[in-house]
Amino acid sequence: MNIIRYGIILAATALLAACGGSSSGSFDNGGSASMSITVESSEVPTNSSIQVTVRFRAADGSAVADGTQVTLNSSNTNRGVVQAVDGTDAAGASATAPTSGGQANFFFTARSNTGTVTLTASGANPSGSGTISASRNIDVIEDPDAQARLEIEGASTMPANTEGVDIFRGSPFINELTVRYRNPDGSAGSVTDGQVSVAVSPVSLGAYSTLDDPETDDVNEFFVLMGSGPVNMTAGVATVFVHSDTQPGMLTVSVSAQDADTGDTFSQDFEIEIVEGAADFLPANLDFSIPAAPIYIQGSGGSTSKSMSLAVSDSGGNPVPNPEGSGAEYNNVILSLEAPDGSDARLTGTGAEGSVSGTEISVQTVNGIANFSLNAGSEIGPHRITATSDRADNNVDNDLLDPISAETTVDVGDGKLFSLELVSPSVSAIVANNVVGTIITDEEPNIDPDTGAIIPPNSDGTYSLTITAQGSDQAGNPVLSGTPIDFGKIDAPLTQTLPRTFVFSGADGNPEEDGNIFSALNSPEGFQPSPPQVDEAVEPGDTVALFGKTVPGNREHEAARTVASVVDNNTVTVTNNFNPNNGTGTVVDDGFVIPWVIGRSQFGVVDAQTNLTEQGRGSVTLTYPISALGRPLVLWGQGNRAEEAMTKTVADVEAMVFPGIAPGQLSAIPSSIQGNTTTTVELCYSDALGAPINDVFIRGDIVEGPANGSLDGEPMSTITAQPTGSAGDGCTITQVTTSGMVPDGDESIIRFSAGSATAEVTVVPPGSAMLLVEPSEYRDPSPSIVSRLLTLTLLNAQGDPISGVDLTGECDGGDGTLEIESDPGVTDANGETTARVSVGMTECAAADAEGFPRVGTCEFTTPSGSPIGTFVAIGINATNANLSPPCPSP
Repeated sequence: MNIIRYGIILAATALLAACGGSSSGSFDNGGSASMSITVESSEVPTNSSIQVTVRFRAADGSAVADGTQVTLNSSNTNRGVVQAVDGTDAAGASATAPTSGGQANFFFTARSNTGTVTLTASGANPSGSGTISASRNIDVIEDPDAQARLEIEGASTMPANTEGVDIFRGSPFINELTVRYRNPDGSAGSVTDGQVSVAVSPVSLGAYSTLDDPETDDVNEFFVLMGSGPVNMTAGVATVFVHSDTQPGMLTVSVSAQDADTGDTFSQDFEIEIVEGAADFLPANLDFSIPAAPIYIQGSGGSTSKSMSLAVSDSGGNPVPNPEGSGAEYNNVILSLEAPDGSDARLTGTGAEGSVSGTEISVQTVNGIANFSLNAGSEIGPHRITATSDRADNNVDNDLLDPISAETTVDVGDGKLFSLELVSPSVSAIVANNVVGTIITDEEPNIDPDTGAIIPPNSDGTYSLTITAQGSDQAGNPVLSGTPIDFGKIDAPLTQTLPRTFVFSGADGNPEEDGNIFSALNSPEGFQPSPPQVDEAVEPGDTVALFGKTVPGNREHEAARTVASVVDNNTVTVTNNFNPNNGTGTVVDDGFVIPWVIGRSQFGVVDAQTNLTEQGRGSVTLTYPISALGRPLVLWGQGNRAEEAMTKTVADVEAMVFPGIAPGQLSAIPSSIQGNTTTTVELCYSDALGAPINDVFIRGDIVEGPANGSLDGEPMSTITAQPTGSAGDGCTITQVTTSGMVPDGDESIIRFSAGSATAEVTVVPPGSAMLLVEPSEYRDPSPSIVSRLLTLTLLNAQGDPISGVDLTGECDGGDGTLEIESDPGVTDANGETTARVSVGMTECAAADAEGFPRVGTCEFTTPSGSPIGTFVAIGINATNANLSPPCPSP
């Protein structure tokens, strides 16, 4: 019972006195006795109680004598009853309580029916003859939080029994409903005589039956169909089986229950749609369910058995009935296996006669599911499984009158390494490292305000990149757990010219099949030293890396070998023989066609080995100094495959560069240039932490405006003549030439790019002054608001500074935050002044929120309104970005 209390009754009476009911009585000494009713609330949810206080005063306003009897009556006991707070009598239509301090206290308990109840209090007149009374209305309302007292659960649709199939347990034409009755507190309720009343309508669509009554030996109530009647309820639960007839339509099941304690009656309807053609009781669909777990041949050391299942359903998607009837069982699925010759693989399952095994077996479904297993034999390759059922009668033990079939293929492997691929995860793949050793700090990592990258408080100047190897056998299954993979790398020697490449590399390598000789058709540098010339030479212990998978038919020549000796300028020997390249059974020698690199590791380290897991994956860490960013790198992973006649190596060799931390950053200085001129522009490329990246060519495009242009003499779109690193770490110088612009015409924009990093240069019409903003763009990396300092430079048409000009500015951040924190001042002798802006364009919004990326703009100008310098701030939806710390969960 829920009781609503407001604390101290006296205080509640005083506060709610204005809500009290009216009173009547006789006058005495110039006044009359009075009575009022106060309640905690004028609305009471069903099956809840509140306290009712009756205040009784003599004609002089004093409290009546303690013990004065007050009677409280309810006008409708179906909606609510009353009871004295300290009384022992059960709640009912009326209750009597003595006063104490002029007050008598009662409980009003709302029942299950809603509506208005009038409470009437009365007592003998203490100041004369007759009685004093007062009335008060209370509204009984539905409890929005209450659990339904009577509930019906079950399927809301079922098929019409168009074929008149006899009753059996598990029939798709029977819908099991569960009826529950609860007390107001949610516990199991009791109903009168332990039964509820059930009726279905219209009876032309269906009927119902009940659980078998163990007290009746001569009849099974499950098979007795009724249109209405009682159903036993135990512990607040009753079960009703609804049986569909031949016609479709909407069938209504009505249930009523009477509470054994209060006599309250509860009713509930449940509608079931009887659907025509929803089930025909016969197989129409066969669907295999194949787990992802791999299977291997006998003796491999891996799992040699694979459990599977087949779902058999009718045209309405309902499970077919269990194959049994009239006291007999039969099989309803045939499973057949087509395996490689000599495999001795077999299927196992359960049929009508028990366990069965072989290349063709007959099995039974249970609730529409046939479970079976494939036991591998001695041969790898595809194993085709065919399932057949009979649409005519769901029976395969007799003649197949209308067969239906489905096929699936399971690849059985040997667990031996056949293919290897190196990958680097795109999320959290690279981190900046802390100093190792005895340095201890309590400082928290910093977040770069420009990129959002995490900067350790004691960074040691190195990065670590996670590299993952994925190994599989010839069937595509993961290799067996514990398979070792060796790793290594080549990053030297490189050419002195830019862009840097490996000194010893080419596309004309020729490894000797099943031999130890490697030759290159034409190595420009030569493998041996050339005195007195200062040059590089191949050394014993160097690594030969071959990219055989790039050449059709030469998969086995993907390999890494150690140089044993240098024979001449074009030939070396290796410590371990190359593969015979005979995967087809015949040795393939295509000559000088294999791309190759010979070199050594000088920058950083990579873990020497990892053991693959049961998923066929294993990871190592590549650690390197930030000074190596952009430097060419060959990374390789290699394992062994044991065959009958020999052991072959299986490798993956990848050409890459030492990567930086994303996102990259690109700057262009100056950010504005005069049109119809040739101007030197410095482009600098770095990673998210500002580490310079060399050996990258920068692309330039005119993306807006009338200008024509070129970079280093080549028409745009094009790339710079020199890569980054040619003009200092991470930087290059390019000559930008523009033409085709007229005075007072439109501006043009040149966009430089390296990967996803961009920088823009504004080309102003000839003869116009320029207002440069540095930086001109900011990509907001986190939801925090940051402060950015901008440098404004005012130049005339000849590029000379203009001093003494008071600049102003305004910003528009749209839905983000972009505001001027400190206004620009007067330009100095260099034409410069500064402004500071607050930027908060990135937000943790809903993943599907619109309006991203956000773009905000600040415009700065002179008192004349010309020229205009622009700062652009760009924000993202941080929920969809890999930020640290991440956005809070919604």
